[in-house]
Amino acid sequence: MPIYDFACAEHGIFTERMSYEASLAGAPCPHCGAPGAVLPALPLVSTLSSALRRAERRAEATSAEPRVVKRGHLPSCGCNLCKKKAPPTSRRWMLGQC
Repeated sequence: MPIYDFACAEHGIFTERMSYEASLAGAPCPHCGAPGAVLPALPLVSTLSSALRRAERRAEATSAEPRVVKRGHLPSCGCNLCKKKAPPTSRRWMLGQC
């Protein structure tokens, strides 16, 4: 049996398990017994492809806790550490004489 959400004017939202035909008539509030109207709900059917679902899951997981990524320097990365040039070899006698 499906689960439906109902709204009580005094106590708010409550859920009940019943058939579709019975849900159209409403359900009594468990606190006060007043009739509650069924609330519209979206079905839990996924229309996304598996690749989009994985991307969405990955985005939701990293939005709260970003993952720390360590990356080694590549020759073409362009950072300041990789832009340093080797000392000139034409004056080998000056190496270490700073």
